[in-house]
Parts: sequence; C-alpha cells; structure tokens
Amino acid sequence: MKKILTLILFCNIALSYQLFSQNKYERKISVSEWIEEMEQCNDRLYYLENTEIYYDNNEDTLYSWNRPRSPQPDAVMEDKKNITPLILIQNCKLPVNKTCNINNVVFQNNVTFTHCEGALQLIFYNCTFKQGFDIHHSDLGSLEFLYCSILQRIVVNELQINNFFFGNCSFYTDHNVVLSPYVVGGEKENHSYQYLFNIHQYNKMIVTFYLSECYFLPTEVIPVISVNGGKYDVINFDKTGFSNSIVNFINCSVKENFTVRKCRFDQPFGMYQFNFPAGNTSFNWSQLDSTGLGLYIDYPEPYTRESDTLVSDVYLFNELNSSYRKFFSMYRTQGDIESANACYKQMKNMETMKYHHLYKQNPGINNWFNWRFNQFLKYFSEYGTNPVRSLIISMWTILIFAGIYFFFYSDWDGINRKFLIKQHLKIMQYFRSEQRLEDFYSDSYKDEFSTYADYKKEMQESKGELPFFIIILGKPLYLLSMIRHKLMAFIYRRTELLQGRWTDLKPMRKVFTGMVVGFSIIIYIVYIGIVRALNSTTLSINAFSTLGFGAIPVKGVSRYITIVEGFLGWFLLSIFSVSLISQMLQN
Repeated sequence: MKKILTLILFCNIALSYQLFSQNKYERKISVSEWIEEMEQCNDRLYYLENTEIYYDNNEDTLYSWNRPRSPQPDAVMEDKKNITPLILIQNCKLPVNKTCNINNVVFQNNVTFTHCEGALQLIFYNCTFKQGFDIHHSDLGSLEFLYCSILQRIVVNELQINNFFFGNCSFYTDHNVVLSPYVVGGEKENHSYQYLFNIHQYNKMIVTFYLSECYFLPTEVIPVISVNGGKYDVINFDKTGFSNSIVNFINCSVKENFTVRKCRFDQPFGMYQFNFPAGNTSFNWSQLDSTGLGLYIDYPEPYTRESDTLVSDVYLFNELNSSYRKFFSMYRTQGDIESANACYKQMKNMETMKYHHLYKQNPGINNWFNWRFNQFLKYFSEYGTNPVRSLIISMWTILIFAGIYFFFYSDWDGINRKFLIKQHLKIMQYFRSEQRLEDFYSDSYKDEFSTYADYKKEMQESKGELPFFIIILGKPLYLLSMIRHKLMAFIYRRTELLQGRWTDLKPMRKVFTGMVVGFSIIIYIVYIGIVRALNSTTLSINAFSTLGFGAIPVKGVSRYITIVEGFLGWFLLSIFSVSLISQMLQN
C-alpha cells in the first residue's frame, strides 16, 4: 500500500512539474523574429517576458556563428540594424540549442536582461549599445561581446554564467547623459566619476570572466570598473587599456586563475579584501609600478601609499598593507624577484609615510630615527632590494673622502710644501751651476752609493776568509742593487740639456731648453698629482673598509676624518652585505 501511494505521489509531482514547465513560457519565437520585433517596435519601450527564444536552423542563418565574417567588422552605421526603443527582456529563455550570433545591431537605448536563463552561447558581434547593457539575476551558459562599442555602462547583478567574455570592445561613458528612468540606477550621478562597468555578485558565480584587447576610453569624468563580491574561477584581463579608469575589486575571490597581461593602468589598482591564487596568478608588477595599489572607499580619491589619511587610520593602513603583502608573497612564491622588489619598495614607501606621520603626531628621537632611517634605506639601497646601488654609493663615498685626503699631508708620499720647496731649490741650483742632472741624482743617493761601495769592499777583503758560495751569493746582490742606479744615471746623462749654466746659453738654445724644461715640469707635476691621488684613494679604501692601518699615515684634522670614514664604512658595508645576502637568498 505504501509503495502504491509513493508511486501516485511521484506521478503527481512529475505531472505538475511538466505542466509548470509547459506553462512557464507563454511564447516561443525564433532569434530572427525577436530581432525583427525589436527593430519594428515604435513604442518607447520594448518589453518581452515569459518567452522562449530559440535558434531556428532554417530562418536564423543570418545569426549563425558559422556565417562568414571579415576579421575586422564593418563599422559603417548605415549597414547596421537600428533598434530605437528601450529593451527589457524579463523571465525569458535564450537560445540553448545552438550558438547564436547577433550581428551589426545598434541599440539606441539601454538593453536589460533580468531573470533570464539558457544561452548555450549568445554572441553580440559588431554591435553598439549607446546607453549601456544591464543583466540581473540570470542563469546563462556563455555570453560574449566581440568588436562591440558599449557606451554609458554595463551593470551585472547576480549573474550565474560559465563564460562572460569581452573581446576587442570599446567602452565609453558620457557624464552629461541622463539615463532613462526605466534603467535601474539610471539617474545622473553628481560626481566626478561614473560607473562604467559594475559587477555585483553575492550568491551567484561567474566561472570565467575575460576582457581581451578592450579599451576604456578616457572622458571628462573618471570611469569606474567595479567588481563587487562573488566568486570566480578565472579572471583574465589581456591587452586591455584601462586608460584613466579606476579598476576596483571588492570582497571577491578568484579560485583557479587570475591573469592580467599587457594592460595599462593610470589609476591605482583597487583591492579591498580581494583574494587570488598565489601560485596561479600572472600579474607582472611593471603594469602597476607607476600607480600601485589603492583602497577606494570614497571615489574618486583612493587611499594609497602616499595618502596622509591612510597612514592615520590603522584599519585602512593594515588593509592596504595586506594587499601589498599578497602581491609580494605571490611574486616570492613564483620566483619573480624583479616584481617582488618593486612591490616591496612601494610597501616600504607606505611604511616611511607612516613613520613620518607618527613623528608629526609625537615628535621624539625614536620616531625621528625610524622615519629618517627608512628614508636613508630608500636612497642607499632601495630598502635592501638593490645592493648594486649601495655599492655604487659606497664607491662615491670613498672617492669623496679621497678628494679630501688629497689636500692633506700623508706619510706615504711625503708631498707637502716643504717637499715642493726642496725640489724647486734643486731646479734653481741646476740652472745657476754647472752641475749635470747625473750629479744631482748621485747627490740624492750619495749615502746609498756609499753603502754599496762599503759592501763591495767588504766582499773583496773577505775573499780568503769566507766560503766560496758566500762570495758568489754576494755578487748578484750587489749587481741587482746597482743596476737601477746605473740605468737612471745613464738616462740622466743622455737627457742632459744645459751642459753648463743658463746664462751661458745662446738665445735660441734658451728658448728650446726652456720649452723642454717647462714640459718636463708639467709632466712631473702630473706625476706627483697621480701619486697623491693613488695614495689618497688607497687611504680612503683602507679607512672605509676598516682593514686597519697600524699607525694612521695622516695628521691633524685628516686623522679624525679617517675615523669618521671608518665608522661610516662599517655602517654602509653592513647594509650592503645584508642587501646582497637577501637578494641571493631570494634567488
């Protein structure tokens, strides 16, 4: 008995469902009939409800996806169908039996779909929507727009769809146009921004959302592309120029893949509680390097890393900082060090702004050092992301200190005023006396020559008193010691100019000798300058790298300058080492 009652109940439910299905749609029209109705409608509003729109294989060949089309659509307005009334499609079933392509149609007023279903693949190709396109509370398969111009806005509210695709479309909004009251939210907005693309999703799901090679044209107002709420499997923005538009993701998440490739952003990229898969996201930071991230609480001004209001609000600061860290963590996971560093620098800029704000609110040594130290790290190593920059700055620091040491005396070269006066006296004596250059050279090394002579005499006198191999060992030492002096004496002898006193020379000889001597003096000055520069640079490197001197070869003020440089070098090289190790570990 129970089985019979169950069977009767099941039959009643099935019969009721069949009757309901049959009565759900009052009409059934083909795609061509539907387009013709809209085109011929003379009323202000074309309203279609409770109707099943199907694709007729015989009558709807004009709207077949397989119909031949040129790669670039024909944009001549005269070749397009012109539909003037407002379009409201409610509680209708779109074609599910075959891909349907609506070609070359100009919709003069807003087009709205609400509570619709079906659409195996509904494609609008080379169409123009002059007052926008709205779709609400609908469950569709695939909806695509190819080579379309969509003016004013697109509003999506609670759309369940497998594929929502826009390819080679252009979007434009005119703030001066007042939308029809038939359109949801159609009143003119009194702001310097206007929603151009507005998606609201809470309980429904868009499986894949694509924007490919689209253009959001700049206008007098700032267009807003808002994705508010919902879950997505795939979001893909490819080669899309957002121009001066605001792109804002709010309270939504991407499950499988998030791709933004070769897109242009002129406004900060809006992220508020937006989650995406770190391991399967392709979004190079170079697209955001000039704009960064932002929080759009009140349009059009975002809260960015440079906003004073942001750093004064702990909640907003943490929220935006969390968004930056999501990108930074993603790049680290993917091994994209270049993007990770660029993102990290902007995140640290925001931190520097925070320390500056804290210092203004509470001036103190700790807050001042936090602020200034962050500024220094930005300049010196770009917050530890650029060890090469820190190395270059260190090299310049070494050269600057070397320039200071150049003008101070050093025991390493002994070049000072006393040394220069001594050399100048020798030159004056040379011109006034009959001594040769070789004589001056011999006088300079007289003590050394005497030592070598005594050494030679000692060897000769000790021949019979020493082993033979000791005498043999001494001869090469003596010859090697004298060879340089003999060579220099030969050079001085061959380059002798005066061969007497200056006053005894003939006028032409004086001119020639004066020119040669002047040129020689210039070369000598350059030589001692090079020696001084090398010694100064060596001293600066030694002080900067804190290798240690023993005795510091400078005196007076310069001695204390070397101590300051030593401390500075220790500090800068420590930061350089940390930056280098950090980058190496990341790689």
